[in-house]
Amino acid sequence: MKKLPLMTKYIIRNRIILAALTIWFVFTLMIFISCRKKEQPEDTQQAVPTEKTDKTDVSDKIGLRILYAGLPNTERSKDFVEFLAKHFKQVETTDYNAFKESETSGFDVTIIDYDGQDTRAPLPSISREYSRATVTIGSPGADLCSRLSLKTGYL
Repeated sequence: MKKLPLMTKYIIRNRIILAALTIWFVFTLMIFISCRKKEQPEDTQQAVPTEKTDKTDVSDKIGLRILYAGLPNTERSKDFVEFLAKHFKQVETTDYNAFKESETSGFDVTIIDYDGQDTRAPLPSISREYSRATVTIGSPGADLCSRLSLKTGYL
């Protein structure tokens, strides 16, 4: 296999990091917007179309492979996976409680999401050698990043 020039490696790594940050920003924006929803008076509500009008062409999707590690069969994970599938080439899921860093091979970005407010949630076992583009959501994600001595901020 031919070795890539060092500059090409940096460009690829930077694009993956940029994609991870973009995903993180979109999730943050979605959470912020959903927290601000207000009930509309019944006479001003818009009718919901009965047929699906969102027809995203496969060629319009971002060419990244995403692994979503969340709690299975929750409304939150279903919403995230449905959203991601509309915008990314490949989206697969895994159980947050059984997550292993070896599952991330073959994916460009991993999203680790714990649905809940509990700060005592189980933390996935990730070694210091883990070096994949990863977005963490929720308190356990912040705890995980802190344990790995990463600089993160609470949203």
